[in-house]
Amino acid sequence: MSNTDPEELLSLALRVVDAWNRLDIDALRDLVDENVVVVHQNRGVAAKGRDLMLQTVQQMSEVFPDRHIGETTRWATTGNSVMRETTWQGTATADVPGFGKAGEFCKLNVLSIMSFDNGRLTEWCDYG
Repeated sequence: MSNTDPEELLSLALRVVDAWNRLDIDALRDLVDENVVVVHQNRGVAAKGRDLMLQTVQQMSEVFPDRHIGETTRWATTGNSVMRETTWQGTATADVPGFGKAGEFCKLNVLSIMSFDNGRLTEWCDYG
């Protein structure tokens, strides 16, 4: 069964973002498909598989301890995917190529495309 109801897709996306913001690895594990594909297209971040995604989330939280995905400013759906316009921000504790230098506050305008199947995130692709 696929999720195609626009409000349900947005709700699922917001649950994933909330768990990511809170660094709730258990909630993310429940919300993410084991074969998820995660890519930040122009920042050099890519992970395939839930375990690698969760490892990447943990590593990013160590380098950007105050990292946060902001509120949705615009959104739309197509099929089983939701597209969210938002911001990503955080202060780097070390130099991170493609994001910022140690001590630098980084803020990116981001378009996220998040796809779901059976209530679980199967793809998360960020542009920005």
